Amino acid sequence: MADYTVIGDVSDSLIGVLRAELLADPSLAPKFLDVGSITLAPPVDDPQELGPAALSIYLYRILEDPHLKNQTYVSGTGGRLRPPPLTLDLFYLITPLLKEPKDQQIVLGKVMQVLYDRSTLEGPDLGGSLVGADDRVRVIFNPVSLEEAARVWQALETTYRLSVCYMLRVALLDSTRGTNAAPVVAAQTTYAGR
Repeated sequence: MADYTVIGDVSDSLIGVLRAELLADPSLAPKFLDVGSITLAPPVDDPQELGPAALSIYLYRILEDPHLKNQTYVSGTGGRLRPPPLTLDLFYLITPLLKEPKDQQIVLGKVMQVLYDRSTLEGPDLGGSLVGADDRVRVIFNPVSLEEAARVWQALETTYRLSVCYMLRVALLDSTRGTNAAPVVAAQTTYAGR
């Protein structure tokens, strides 16, 4: 369970996993030594605007997970009941920002390999409000149609670049509302007889 920072915490966790894996690869490490080498900013026509960034992980869409929408109330502190957490699916556009097309393809291949091997972020992979929780975030490759990709790039008002889309499921955003739940003192059961 997490608070309102969960969206940013999931993004930071994704950056942390990718950064660690890219730095562990001797052929890619020099491109990712700068702290700002991975950015949450959208990809732009002029990568120089983003400074040392070599990879953009842009959150472009957030949806409520329809499969976990109608859960029951959960217990809170002091015997209070609160609504179930809001379950979110986060959609990311991952774009290498390197100049050379071959470098872009190599970095994108490495990112896809890492996210295939680490299809679940949990435990030490998670940061912020997710630390110490039993939360798991699934990383799912999200092949989008050419039309959807074109709409995303058109909305960004920039030229199309080599990229892939991933969905991270499920980020749990806790509710701050709660209701008092009176304890059950006695139960009465009646049966209809013949």
